[in-house]
Amino acid sequence: MPTITLRLELHKPTQPKQQMYQRMTEMNTAFANWLLLHPEVNKATSTIFKEFSDQSFPSAVVNQTIREVKSQKKNQHAKAFRKIGCCFNNQNLKVEKKELYTVSFPTLEKRIGVPVVTKPFQVAWLNKIIDGTVKQGAGKLYKKKKKWYLAIPITWHVES
Repeated sequence: MPTITLRLELHKPTQPKQQMYQRMTEMNTAFANWLLLHPEVNKATSTIFKEFSDQSFPSAVVNQTIREVKSQKKNQHAKAFRKIGCCFNNQNLKVEKKELYTVSFPTLEKRIGVPVVTKPFQVAWLNKIIDGTVKQGAGKLYKKKKKWYLAIPITWHVES
């Protein structure tokens, strides 16, 4: 099954949203580094976040971070993370078409729909995600050169 990753640029996020995404990324990185050194990392569940911090954080992001940290520790023998973006599994990430394409995911405040900038070749793939002909993977929110992006891997079945 071939896989590609769509890099969708978030369409002009407001300053408060950018600050919220930044706080989420910083908190996620700190939690991942704390979890990496935790003695019971292999038994970790979303309730372990309460030991790390008393702030609210979406449990969907916590669960995906736990999964990523376990994998990185086991397979790449990671010692620390410089920056780890917030990940959303395919159940918590939804692509919709209104006037613009929007992607909704859980944040610190609530689940929000964010418009994305689409290039012509991405429109066809986004339509296939919406109608279910391709399978969407776990999305990742990250910042690059002062712009926020959401990376969504997609796979599809090829007849052989």
